[in-house]
Amino acid sequence: MVSRSPTGTPTVSRRRFLRFGAGAVAGTLGTAGCLGERGGDAADPTEAAPADASPADDAPPLDDGPTTRPGDLPEWTPDWTVSFDDSNVLGLDVDEATASGDTDADLLYATLSDDEGSSAVAAIDPAERSTVWRREMEGEAVGGSHAAYGRIARGGWGVTLTDDALYAVAGAADEREWTALHAFDRASGDRRWTFERDRELAVAGVSEGLVVARGLEFFPPPGVTPTSHQTPEEPLATVVYAIDATDGRLAWKREFTAVRDVAVSSRGACVATDDRLAGLDRDGDDRFALDATPATWVEVADDRLFVLSGAGEGATLSGVAPNGDVDWRLDAPVEELLLDGDRLYAGGEAVLAVETDGSVVWRDDDYGQWLLLAPDGDALYTRSGVGADAATAYDVSGAERWTFAPPSNDAWPEAATADAMVATAITGETADEPFKTVYAVDGDGEATAARGIDTVFDAIGLDGTAYLADGESNLHALSL
Repeated sequence: MVSRSPTGTPTVSRRRFLRFGAGAVAGTLGTAGCLGERGGDAADPTEAAPADASPADDAPPLDDGPTTRPGDLPEWTPDWTVSFDDSNVLGLDVDEATASGDTDADLLYATLSDDEGSSAVAAIDPAERSTVWRREMEGEAVGGSHAAYGRIARGGWGVTLTDDALYAVAGAADEREWTALHAFDRASGDRRWTFERDRELAVAGVSEGLVVARGLEFFPPPGVTPTSHQTPEEPLATVVYAIDATDGRLAWKREFTAVRDVAVSSRGACVATDDRLAGLDRDGDDRFALDATPATWVEVADDRLFVLSGAGEGATLSGVAPNGDVDWRLDAPVEELLLDGDRLYAGGEAVLAVETDGSVVWRDDDYGQWLLLAPDGDALYTRSGVGADAATAYDVSGAERWTFAPPSNDAWPEAATADAMVATAITGETADEPFKTVYAVDGDGEATAARGIDTVFDAIGLDGTAYLADGESNLHALSL
């Protein structure tokens, strides 16, 4: 089933994603020039690069980096595999402290969904290579409903983690009926509470005991069969909910139309719509409002809002103070943001690193999207190349380390550890079976192993190991 978001962007269901393969759907959407809306009214976990950067059949591979054919490499064999016989493994998550090495190895959390329309969350101990706990949820897992969703075809499903809790969304979103936000204890898996609404829920963020979620009204409404390219006559409404993290009690709610993004900080929430930027305090009251500011993306640093408006050559980054004052503006052809502490990375027709005062630390005017940071923050990886057919590694100082260009017109960075990267590519020039190839790429940009696979739902790097959700029922652990 393909439904339509308020902005006309196609939203692909998990069933279609499985039927056609993640790469095929992402490639189709990329050719159509679609980009999902993280945290806003259009959330699509399968959307790819814009049309002017989508794979082209005649696009040559980059000639300034290593190119290796899968058959020339050793088979990348899993060290071990955990199988969930009745469910697809859709998403993988680990907390930032564990991924960066600041704490010892912790649990991995897998988002699961089966063909019968139900879902689950499972905690996996990588040291014991076993499932610690599993909790079922009614309805399918909802794509793009976790706070870290990046609006790209990588990492479309997942959960939101805090120090002691895990938040997951499931329900009958495909049927446009209801969804529910579940809070689980991270260690035991005990269910703390459930928050259900007749809307499509997604977690925007969690701060100091307050869970902020958005709830998009369904279109078409329940009982109405959707048709191709169907769009509402007016922008859809989104309710922003503030929920007490302890007991699931609703603290407050506010309704907006044409929401593009919702960001959360210790001061409250910031709601970006197609005509303004609204700052709310922790009680849901107005903190500031910037009219005539059609923001599309917001990231929150400690004392700064990074706000993206416009698209393509008309895109603008703004630095907004906590009181709503716009301190600086920067024109840059970008459409994707990634925040690391107080530094913002932006990607599109250029790749930039920007500080909170608006100073550009470095800029590369080559195309780069699907931004991925190494867990230790020392390297930035982008999808690059004339035909979005390569992966480029930058030092965080802006120096280009290398470009890995496999023999494919469609490739991207999938996951990373401190010293290596996983790259995924459409297999060969004809996309023969298996549909995709995943490569282990070392710190010099050289492929050391390859594995054929039909679908990659998600991947994550941790302690020298890549964990791969294979689109079937398996979680593979492969040494990097």
